[in-house]
Amino acid sequence: MSNRFDICTPRQKKDGGTYWVKIGTAWQNDKGIQLVFDALPLPDSEGRCVANLFEPKQDGARQTPTPQRGAHGNSRQRNDLDDEVPF
Repeated sequence: MSNRFDICTPRQKKDGGTYWVKIGTAWQNDKGIQLVFDALPLPDSEGRCVANLFEPKQDGARQTPTPQRGAHGNSRQRNDLDDEVPF
């Protein structure tokens, strides 16, 4: 059985606080830990890149992203087209 974790990196708020941004996912199994990054952490003021592993939040606690709308207000993505291209 493997355990899943969120990979997060700290970012500074304008008021001096810190918030965490998810940049990937990690899985731990009997052979070790696999890290899969969707983005890379940025260096802090001291040149260090920091990434922490957190247990994922429950699905109900996480906000679901809304689809991005195009220039004409539709949310249809390029790969959603129903074209019948004969190749």
